[in-house]
Amino acid sequence: MASYPIMLQLSGKHAVVIGGGSVALRKVIDLLEANASVKVVSPSLHSKLYPYYKGQKIQWIKREFIPSDIDNAYLVIAATNQRLVNQKVSMSVTDGQLLNVVDQQEDGNFHIPAKLSRGDLIITVSTNGASPYLSKTIRNEIGEIYDQSMEGYLKFLSQARRIVKKHVKDMRRRKALLKEITHKDYRNSTEKQKVFLERMSDSNE
Repeated sequence: MASYPIMLQLSGKHAVVIGGGSVALRKVIDLLEANASVKVVSPSLHSKLYPYYKGQKIQWIKREFIPSDIDNAYLVIAATNQRLVNQKVSMSVTDGQLLNVVDQQEDGNFHIPAKLSRGDLIITVSTNGASPYLSKTIRNEIGEIYDQSMEGYLKFLSQARRIVKKHVKDMRRRKALLKEITHKDYRNSTEKQKVFLERMSDSNE
């Protein structure tokens, strides 16, 4: 089945994760990074999730799942290691709710691709469920090309874009400059980035 890739804005949205193990841990952390409001439903909680609960970063419902747990949820993730529980979750969602079932993607209406984050750079890889392992392998290979230095480079690009838009009025010149700074010479040289920012800040083209 063909999928349509999107980026969701989850800030303030109500997300419910069913399950409290290692898979749920990864899902919860990703949701918190997206500023979602997260509730976990599980009789037990992973030790690394407990500090989030104690720090009131997440809500924890300490029991088995019941359908009312996902009332008003924008996004639901069934992340238990019990097939029957995950099926119960999938049967409880209503039209308009987003559902991911970790062990049976076809029971949900979206799946979560392998993700590589480098600051504002987010790269996702999906095989549309054919091989999640291959998705992760490709993601790791991409990660060797785009390492942690990309985070600083993206900050430079963001700052440069604001300055160029402010100081350069000619659209062709503006586009040329914004394209120029995506060259790997800029990516690999913080000195070159610094010189560009200084030059643009002093110009009025």
